[in-house]
Amino acid sequence: MRGLIYIIMCICLLTGVSCSSDRKMEKKQVTAKVQSAPYELLVVANKDWLKSGAGQSLVKTVEAPIEGLPQGEPNFRVTYINPYAFDGVFKTYANIVLATVERKYAEPKMVVQRNVYARPQVMVHLYAPDAQTFEAYMDAHGQKVLDVLNKNVFLRERAFLQKHYSGSLMRAARQQFGVSLNAPKDVDDLKRGKDFLWASASKQEFRQNICLYTLPLQDLTLERLVDVRDSVMKVNIPGRRADQWMETDRRTVTGGQMAVEGRTVFAMRGLWDMKHDAMGGPFVCYVYPDEAHGRLLVVEGFVFAPKELKRPIIRQLEAALQTVTWSEEG
Repeated sequence: MRGLIYIIMCICLLTGVSCSSDRKMEKKQVTAKVQSAPYELLVVANKDWLKSGAGQSLVKTVEAPIEGLPQGEPNFRVTYINPYAFDGVFKTYANIVLATVERKYAEPKMVVQRNVYARPQVMVHLYAPDAQTFEAYMDAHGQKVLDVLNKNVFLRERAFLQKHYSGSLMRAARQQFGVSLNAPKDVDDLKRGKDFLWASASKQEFRQNICLYTLPLQDLTLERLVDVRDSVMKVNIPGRRADQWMETDRRTVTGGQMAVEGRTVFAMRGLWDMKHDAMGGPFVCYVYPDEAHGRLLVVEGFVFAPKELKRPIIRQLEAALQTVTWSEEG
């Protein structure tokens, strides 16, 4: 009898250790940092299926170019693997899409999981009963898939900027506009104008810039915002000659209302150029309502980087625009 009790106790101890180890492993997986580089995306799907019409609808979505850049640059650098290979380091990617087409699914759907194996991580599961349904779903909801993935990209960028930001621009923005802003650390060369602040990264090989200015509190249209931008930039960002100043390439502009961390902002993006000069590049601006002061706060990032890929540079600036908070918000 004692021998039987001893055996049972040993089994219980072993089971307890195993369960405890599993829980520790689970916790370790969830709290591990992602290992992929920024703007990398892992797509888990049968590689032969990816050559089909349904598979190509997924490829077209994840390799779509970013709006508002002078040359076509995709949202992500994509790695494709078969489902059986999804293990090890692949599970520590920040952005993962898994596509499954099986008849057991009654309808197409997207399921989003966060921080399953690492953080900050987003896993987008795409399900459909057949190829035709999958393709139709991607045509209708591909942008929603990109929005989920890009939201995680900006989350990661903002976390970096929270630790590595320009102290000089932070102080100037608080003093002049009563707001905090986590801009890239090198954006620290300040120039002030009337109700205008311009910060530039003059020490970079490429040039990141952030501007802040205000407008009266009233409804905005895209056309009006372009008009205001051109008038403000003409005064505050002149060229070397009297007939040179920054202007907006109106053919490239897109924008409208969007949600940023629970706040509604008016966003605009496109290309700028220097009138009567060869300089130019992409820009993005957010317009925040500031009811307490009866105004709109415009925060813009623009880039001059003729020899560089623009995606990481402009995306980091856009992430910085999303960090705007009023002093009373902390």
